[in-house]
Amino acid sequence: MLMTTIKEYKELPTKFDISEYAKFEVKTRPIYDINQVVIPDKKQAYRTDTNDGLAVVSKSYVVRPYEKAINHINDLILNSNLNLDDVEIRDTVDNNGAVYLRNYRFNQIKGVKMFDNPLERSIFELQFRSSHNLRFAEDLIAFARYLFCDNGCSSVDWKLHVRTKHNTAKDVKKDYTAIDEAVANFIQSEEEKKQWVEKTIAFLAVKELFRRTLAYQIPLPNINHVQRMYSEFQMETLMRLYKKYTDRYGENLFAVFQTATDWSTHVETKGKVYNVQDRRNGRVHQMMNHDIWKESL
Repeated sequence: MLMTTIKEYKELPTKFDISEYAKFEVKTRPIYDINQVVIPDKKQAYRTDTNDGLAVVSKSYVVRPYEKAINHINDLILNSNLNLDDVEIRDTVDNNGAVYLRNYRFNQIKGVKMFDNPLERSIFELQFRSSHNLRFAEDLIAFARYLFCDNGCSSVDWKLHVRTKHNTAKDVKKDYTAIDEAVANFIQSEEEKKQWVEKTIAFLAVKELFRRTLAYQIPLPNINHVQRMYSEFQMETLMRLYKKYTDRYGENLFAVFQTATDWSTHVETKGKVYNVQDRRNGRVHQMMNHDIWKESL
């Protein structure tokens, strides 16, 4: 009697499909100077469905469709050990399609519970970002998202380039492993936050830390006065947030961390929120390299 072996195939829910707003074709075309002569080293990326130009790029630029990248990301997720029981997906399509961001929140992958409130913990999040206007490279970034205040912070040392320098060649097995390693790093970093609660820090030390990192600004030449090396406005904002978190957690490194991630996540700006968030998140990374954090471990 013949025995038949049936292989079980996993499949992602339809919510993992690319957003319809990001599902369009992009090509390149020549651009011309005022004399209608082709500019040899440049071309324009444009949408074929609307004919709208997205960016001027180099002649070597290779278009990388969002859909192809998302399918690749979905394949990595499907073949990793990520828990997919409860995943929230949020898409951001901006600048007429020139920028695309996708956030995956894995609600079942949780860090250590910090306090009695069940929301006082982080969940694991991935963000994919790409663009046709050179704003973002194609990256997949690991985040910790604190549930109580919705503060987010990307991993200081984890970023997966989906394709490097417009090259689609990729060692897929290595990518699967990288995602699982990102989850392991997330769990470990959440354990470290428990130590931050126990590490007190002087008020003046916090102010100096913010001045040298989050609120730092390069002085501008001015013959009338010496400009401060930090933004007074940002310092006022940060110290107001610090008061909010010290009232809840005490004067410790965890309150400092929550202040920084609140400042980088909840942005009020007339420009593009994701641009400011990305820039401020880089400042948080800079702050986390200070010796204060190394001494706490």
